[in-house]
This record gives sequence, structure tokens and C-alpha cells, in this order.
Amino acid sequence: MKEFQCIIASSDKIFYDGPCLSLVVPAWDGEYAFMAKHQECVAAVSIGTLRVKKPDGSVVLGVCGLGLVCFEKNRAVVLVDTIERPEDIDEVQARRAKEQAEEELKEAKSQQEYNASQAALARAIYRLSARGKYVHDQKLR
Repeated sequence: MKEFQCIIASSDKIFYDGPCLSLVVPAWDGEYAFMAKHQECVAAVSIGTLRVKKPDGSVVLGVCGLGLVCFEKNRAVVLVDTIERPEDIDEVQARRAKEQAEEELKEAKSQQEYNASQAALARAIYRLSARGKYVHDQKLR
């Protein structure tokens, strides 16, 4: 398979910068998958799990927040507000965030508060899900 360059960055760090064989990002209408020579495009990234397949066959997972992906001239640039590896997720903190978001969702007084609470809940659920899969995969090895 052919490679392309990929840069994934959040507001505070570069998550990945290097060659890859494929990139899968979460989107509002499913997932977008990119491979070398993909058609040029710009798309919104939603909260979810991002996957990078490296040339050595290994896969890098990241739980990301909202952002954009741009594919141009055989290069993908992903800019998201947050991204973290499953092994770096603090499960206790993620559970607290989920519980807090659920409470805020019940108490939301405006549409804006409701939407913010929904986004926080979705992020917490994806973080817990990714962390659980990572822990499960590590136990199998």
C-alpha cells in the first residue's frame, strides 16, 4: 500500500506526525477513511475514535473532540480541540465527567446548555469506551 503524510494536532500538542497507510476519522454522518491519493476534501470531525494505520502495520488510536480534517496533495491534516491515547485516559476522571454531564443534562435550562451537556456526555462515553477496549486488549496479550 502507498503512504501519505499525516499530521494530527490538538490545541496543546502534536498527536501524530508522520507517514501512514490509512486514516479513519469520526464524522457526523459516520466515519471517513483516507488512503494515499484520496480526493482533496475538507470535512468536520466529530467526537469519537480516530485510527491511524502506520507503514509498519501498527495502529495508533486516539479519542478526539471536535475539529476538521483536510486532505490535500497527498497529505492529511487533522485539527481537533482534544485528542488522547486510550492508555492515557484516567478512567476515574472519565466516569466523574460522565456523571457530571448526565446531571447537567437533566438540569439544562436552555438549548445551549443542553447541547453542551450532550457533547460532554458523548466525549465521556467515548473516553470510557476507548479506555475499556485498551485495558481489555492489554489483558489479552
